[in-house]
Order: sequence, then structure tokens, then C-alpha cells
Amino acid sequence: MDPMPIDERLRLLKQSEVWFGKAPAEFQDALLERCQWRTYSAGQVIYRTTDTHSDLYGIVDGTVEVFSRFGIGDNPLLHLLHEGAWVGHGALVSGRPPPLSVSARTEARIAVVPQRAAYELLAARPEWWRVFAIAMLEAVAITATAYSDMLIPEKERRCACGLLRITGLLPPRRSRPERAQVTATQEELAGILNVSRTTLWQILRQFEGAGLIEQSYGSVRVLRPAGLEAVARGSRERGDPRGTQAGGGQSRTRS
Repeated sequence: MDPMPIDERLRLLKQSEVWFGKAPAEFQDALLERCQWRTYSAGQVIYRTTDTHSDLYGIVDGTVEVFSRFGIGDNPLLHLLHEGAWVGHGALVSGRPPPLSVSARTEARIAVVPQRAAYELLAARPEWWRVFAIAMLEAVAITATAYSDMLIPEKERRCACGLLRITGLLPPRRSRPERAQVTATQEELAGILNVSRTTLWQILRQFEGAGLIEQSYGSVRVLRPAGLEAVARGSRERGDPRGTQAGGGQSRTRS
């Protein structure tokens, strides 16, 4: 991974759209003063649900994958997170083992704040617990959005919403929205988007033919986020492969 100046690392975290980017500057500085910089290789585990606790992890560069321990049977890939996002605050707030397992999907540069250091900071400034409460509410909102997307009956709209979400192009957006690419197999994408592999292949071909995305082996890049948002809304817009009527559905991409 190419070297990155510390100032650039801090900027990507402090100016992100997620809860940390909206936190008081004093809180941001205090937390990042306690961080360690680590690089994880692709596939390396960051933490598991079987761990006793989790530190705080702020993604500066790269992508991480999220799996859940909830449910019976399979343990599918739930979500992908990119630069600017944080993980580990669920275990911090609950004081219990982490509810999710997180690994590096690509090589990832991450700011790691030990949980003990975070607790010491919060003991000195208990009013900052509110920041982590906001972080938890944001996580719930993202989860609710993902669940509601799965209930969309139109497969093209459902896939458009899911692609925008996992590429980090829905609010709160990734810190570098120009990096609108995800590394995932078609089997993984089909699971996330709740469609069969055959249906996914057909829809991705339609999106690619309309110039909305670009496919390569094991990855998808969004070329025209606005066009994909139009499909997600059910709007009629150039590049919409279905040509549906405007106002055909409620927007899932509010900013």
C-alpha cells in the first residue's frame, strides 16, 4: 500500500459524512491521539464475534467486509465499508463481545483505538458517550435501509439500491466517492442484493449496456451514480435500462 501522509489520513476521517465526521473537533482530536496505524492484508480478520471485545477501527484506505452472527444457518456477507467508516463501536457501547465479524476485503489502512483507551477518555469526558449513541443510531439507520431495500419487489430497483449502498455512494458516503468500486463475486453480490445469480447477471448486463456500471473479474464499478439513483427511484431517465415512469417509487437515495 502506498504511503499516505498523516495529515491526509486524519482528513479522510475527520471530514467523513459518518458520525465521526460530525463529532466535535475536540472529540475527534482526543480519539485520534490515542490511535495506532495498522495495515491489514486482504482476507485478514480484524475481529470476530467470538472475541471478548473489540477495539475501535476507523477505515482510512481500502474496504472491509461485515458478517453477522445472527440468524440460523448461513452466515452471509452483509455489507462492505470503505474509507471514512468506523467499526467496533457496538462492542464499546454494549461492553459485550462484538455482534459482527469484520475482515479486510482489500488491503486496508486503519486507525485503531484500543477499547481501554476509549473507555478512559469517556470516563474523563462522559458527555462524549452521546457521540457513540449517535454512531449506534446511524448503524441502525443503515441496517434499516438495507432491510427496506430487500423488500423492493422490482429486481432492477433492488439491485440499484444495493449497489449504491455497498459501493459507499449512499449517505453517509465514503470519504472518496470517486472510488465507486467494490470487490465481490457474483455469488456474493446475488446474496447481498437478494436475487438469483442468473437474474443478477441479466441486470448487471443491462446496467453495463446503459453505461451505469463497469464490470471486471470479481469487481463492479459504478460509472454514473445519478443514473443508478434514477433506477433506484423508479424514475425515467436516460440510461435507465427499464424506462419506467417517473415517480414510480419512493427515493432510497435521499441526501
